[in-house]
Amino acid sequence: MAADGFQYRALYTFTKDQEEDLDLQPGDLLTVCKASLMSVQNYEEGIEEHPEHLGWLLGYNERTKQRGDFPGTFVEFVGLIKMAHPSTQPRSQRPLPAAPIPEPSHEMAHDSAVLP
Repeated sequence: MAADGFQYRALYTFTKDQEEDLDLQPGDLLTVCKASLMSVQNYEEGIEEHPEHLGWLLGYNERTKQRGDFPGTFVEFVGLIKMAHPSTQPRSQRPLPAAPIPEPSHEMAHDSAVLP
Protein backbone atom coordinates (compact mmCIF):
# COMPACT_ATOMS: atom_id res chain seq x y z
CA MET A 1 0.00 0.00 0.00
CA ALA A 2 1.49 3.35 -1.06
CA ALA A 3 1.14 6.44 1.08
CA ASP A 4 1.72 10.12 0.38
CA GLY A 5 5.01 11.42 1.60
CA PHE A 6 7.51 14.20 1.23
CA GLN A 7 11.16 14.16 0.32
CA TYR A 8 13.81 16.39 1.87
CA ARG A 9 17.51 16.92 1.13
CA ALA A 10 20.05 17.39 3.92
CA LEU A 11 21.88 20.71 3.69
CA TYR A 12 24.29 20.20 6.58
CA THR A 13 26.05 17.46 8.51
CA PHE A 14 24.16 16.40 11.64
CA THR A 15 25.56 13.94 14.16
CA LYS A 16 22.84 12.27 16.16
CA ASP A 17 22.44 13.32 19.79
CA GLN A 18 20.12 10.48 20.76
CA GLU A 19 19.77 6.86 19.68
CA GLU A 20 16.52 7.55 17.76
CA ASP A 21 18.13 10.31 15.66
CA LEU A 22 19.56 10.00 12.14
CA ASP A 23 23.06 11.04 11.13
CA LEU A 24 22.91 13.37 8.12
CA GLN A 25 25.40 14.26 5.43
CA PRO A 26 24.81 17.07 2.91
CA GLY A 27 22.87 15.65 -0.03
CA ASP A 28 21.19 12.82 1.90
CA LEU A 29 17.62 12.23 0.72
CA LEU A 30 15.06 11.73 3.48
CA THR A 31 11.47 10.61 3.13
CA VAL A 32 8.72 11.54 5.58
CA CYS A 33 5.20 10.11 5.61
CA LYS A 34 2.45 12.74 5.37
CA ALA A 35 0.57 10.99 8.19
CA SER A 36 3.49 11.54 10.59
CA LEU A 37 3.64 15.24 9.67
CA MET A 38 -0.09 15.61 10.27
CA SER A 39 0.51 14.54 13.88
CA VAL A 40 2.76 17.60 14.42
CA GLN A 41 1.04 20.10 16.70
CA ASN A 42 1.42 23.10 14.36
CA TYR A 43 0.73 21.21 11.08
CA GLU A 44 -1.20 23.01 8.38
CA GLU A 45 -1.41 22.31 4.65
CA GLY A 46 1.68 23.61 2.84
CA ILE A 47 3.94 23.77 5.92
CA GLU A 48 5.79 20.65 4.71
CA GLU A 49 7.59 22.96 2.26
CA HIS A 50 9.08 24.82 5.26
CA PRO A 51 10.66 22.05 7.38
CA GLU A 52 12.38 24.62 9.62
CA HIS A 53 8.90 25.32 11.08
CA LEU A 54 8.12 21.65 11.76
CA GLY A 55 10.73 20.85 14.40
CA TRP A 56 11.97 17.28 14.54
CA LEU A 57 10.80 15.07 11.68
CA LEU A 58 10.53 11.30 11.64
CA GLY A 59 11.87 9.96 8.38
CA TYR A 60 13.94 7.47 6.43
CA ASN A 61 17.45 8.23 5.19
CA GLU A 62 17.84 6.73 1.70
CA ARG A 63 21.67 6.64 2.00
CA THR A 64 21.94 4.86 5.37
CA LYS A 65 18.65 2.90 5.09
CA GLN A 66 17.82 3.96 8.66
CA ARG A 67 14.66 5.46 10.14
CA GLY A 68 14.74 8.08 12.86
CA ASP A 69 14.40 11.73 13.83
CA PHE A 70 16.18 14.63 12.16
CA PRO A 71 15.97 18.42 12.61
CA GLY A 72 13.88 20.33 10.08
CA THR A 73 16.42 23.17 10.28
CA PHE A 74 19.03 20.97 8.53
CA VAL A 75 17.01 20.06 5.41
CA GLU A 76 15.23 21.57 2.41
CA PHE A 77 11.96 20.46 0.82
CA VAL A 78 12.39 18.52 -2.45
CA GLY A 79 8.86 17.41 -3.34
CA LEU A 80 5.98 14.95 -3.02
CA ILE A 81 6.58 11.20 -3.28
CA LYS A 82 4.69 7.92 -2.89
CA MET A 83 6.00 5.81 -0.01
CA ALA A 84 5.78 2.04 0.35
CA HIS A 85 5.86 1.85 4.16
CA PRO A 86 4.21 4.70 6.06
CA SER A 87 5.24 5.36 9.65
CA THR A 88 3.20 7.41 12.08
CA GLN A 89 5.32 6.85 15.19
CA PRO A 90 5.12 10.02 17.33
CA ARG A 91 8.28 12.07 17.78
CA SER A 92 9.59 13.40 21.05
CA GLN A 93 9.37 17.16 21.59
CA ARG A 94 12.76 18.74 22.30
CA PRO A 95 14.70 21.90 21.42
CA LEU A 96 15.60 22.20 17.75
CA PRO A 97 19.25 22.91 16.84
CA ALA A 98 19.89 26.03 14.78
CA ALA A 99 21.14 25.48 11.24
CA PRO A 100 24.85 26.19 10.77
CA ILE A 101 25.63 29.56 9.23
CA PRO A 102 27.56 29.05 5.98
CA GLU A 103 30.86 30.88 5.85
CA PRO A 104 31.06 33.37 2.98
CA SER A 105 33.54 32.28 0.35
CA HIS A 106 34.82 34.48 -2.44
CA GLU A 107 36.31 31.44 -4.19
CA MET A 108 32.91 29.79 -4.43
CA ALA A 109 31.39 32.79 -6.22
CA HIS A 110 34.39 32.91 -8.58
CA ASP A 111 34.26 29.15 -9.31
CA SER A 112 30.55 29.22 -10.12
CA ALA A 113 31.13 31.93 -12.72
CA VAL A 114 33.69 29.81 -14.57
CA LEU A 115 31.83 26.84 -15.99
CA PRO A 116 33.19 24.56 -18.75
